[in-house]
Amino acid sequence: MSSFVFREIKKFNPHIKIGVICTKQNAYLFKQNPYIDQLYYVKKKSILDYIKCGLAIQKEQYDLVIDPTIMIRNRDLLLLRLINAKHYIGYPKANYGLFNINLEGQFHFSELYKLALEKVNITVQDISYDIPFDKQSAVEISEFLQKNQLEKYIAINFYGAARIKKVNNDNIKKYLDYLTQVRGGKKLVLLSYPEVTEKLTQLSADYPHIFVHPTTKIFHTIELIRHCDQLISTDTSTVHIASGFNKPIIGIYKEDPIAFTHWQPRSRAETHILFYKENINELSPEQIDPAWLVK
Repeated sequence: MSSFVFREIKKFNPHIKIGVICTKQNAYLFKQNPYIDQLYYVKKKSILDYIKCGLAIQKEQYDLVIDPTIMIRNRDLLLLRLINAKHYIGYPKANYGLFNINLEGQFHFSELYKLALEKVNITVQDISYDIPFDKQSAVEISEFLQKNQLEKYIAINFYGAARIKKVNNDNIKKYLDYLTQVRGGKKLVLLSYPEVTEKLTQLSADYPHIFVHPTTKIFHTIELIRHCDQLISTDTSTVHIASGFNKPIIGIYKEDPIAFTHWQPRSRAETHILFYKENINELSPEQIDPAWLVK
């Protein structure tokens, strides 16, 4: 969701070099971004690797480091210090001597990045997301949609990253029953990943209007959301993909006002939110108002 930052920096000055620190596991989010000049890989939980990475980046003599993370670990702090940049922007890190520019207040993260750039006099004209695209994945999803005659469908993500955001099997069945009841033959596509594809296929086997794509990469998910009529999701990342496409959204969030301020959807289309206190399985499908669902 910070993808606009790279675009806006290059729009301001195409000669500014942009580097991104990431792991090889999440590098796919950045590899195809035309505005990023270099990726620096670190191995999670390896202090030695963090030191090597920091010293390597130090040689590049970066002018500015932006770290908008709310929590910072000691190894992250060490890495940033080793980079030895001229300026560091942090949020909220007033208690750390390393950061000479500190952001305070409660913001949506897109606004936070915008503020960070404005602090160094980089004008931001557009905070719309740049959604990653993979041509082969687009072809594969197009073939899947054509094969199953999926022109109008609701995409559903039952699994967030944390355990409290994962809908259990019994409740998934209840949601499928309820949505089938209130929306009749409206086609549904359940968003998956390799560890849950078989489970979702089994849970949806008795519903001829419900489909599961054998998704193996995030680009499949992006394309399924690109083509859907609406997204229902407990997962923040897919909510923001849908926001980037300005899709109607039913988002399911933990009752946490600060986190919601940071990560709420910004779609220009109709958006509805359900909140749970401790675990998503507290909610019942009937809390989704039929009027919220696209036809």
